[in-house]
Amino acid sequence: MAIVFAFFSAAFGGLQPVLLKKSAEMAKPTMVTFLKSTSSFFILFVFISLYQPGWYKNLSLNVCLLVALTSFIGPIAAWYFYVRAMKSLDITIVHPLVNSYPAISILLDLLFFHVIPSFLSILGFLLILLGLHNLRQSDKKRKTGERFAILYAMITAFLWGINSFLFKIVLFYVSPITMTTLRVFFSMLFLLFFNLIAFKKDILCQFEKIHIKEVILAGIAGDFLSMFFFFLAIKHGALYIVLPISATSPFMSALYARLFFKEKMDNLRTKGIIFIVTGGVLVGLGKI
Repeated sequence: MAIVFAFFSAAFGGLQPVLLKKSAEMAKPTMVTFLKSTSSFFILFVFISLYQPGWYKNLSLNVCLLVALTSFIGPIAAWYFYVRAMKSLDITIVHPLVNSYPAISILLDLLFFHVIPSFLSILGFLLILLGLHNLRQSDKKRKTGERFAILYAMITAFLWGINSFLFKIVLFYVSPITMTTLRVFFSMLFLLFFNLIAFKKDILCQFEKIHIKEVILAGIAGDFLSMFFFFLAIKHGALYIVLPISATSPFMSALYARLFFKEKMDNLRTKGIIFIVTGGVLVGLGKI
């Protein structure tokens, strides 16, 4: 069952950027992210209230503040750059690039926790770098303005790497589903205040540019279903089985992009995706 759950996690995770693609091209990134966070929060709140009642009783102020920080770094800042990247870049470039964040977590573990990476982690790190190089070479034929968008995807990966480092600290004190729910809640609040201040009367205009159904589905697919099946997979199987399967979500998104948007993939892009996914799997296995 763990293999099936991990596969569903990858499938739903890969679906999220495809569902957000159209809205990302037309609306402000913070509006798209707000709607995604709001829809996923209500689903998560119902879920955690049913399956983990009283989840909020043992929360400390320090934990809430740290989760709020991860909410700003991840769902707000990182997703802002993620959506900006998707305005100009193909999904088959963006998703593998942002999925290279395990390389950042390796460096942070070494700097702050003095964790010496294993051979598999080092090999994975090198493969991720090679994959990034291939994707960068594949993107060279684009216009200068569009090529600059690749920086947004790399910033996203950097921020997600920082967040994965902070998750390690928070998860000493709360369960993964509590962490997920709180993180989405704080990001929803931050984005609500930001959008009210930034756009004011233009908010309704922004909503008209968003494919609301697709964004809501993206929140359900990524923040709820993908994470839910990932937790189920971990519960029913070993990490060395779950991680390699769940880390294949860029392959899933590439398949969806090919089916729905007819995105073309040259050899460099294909190799880049393979290297980054394989590198992410090895980094995960190296931590077991």
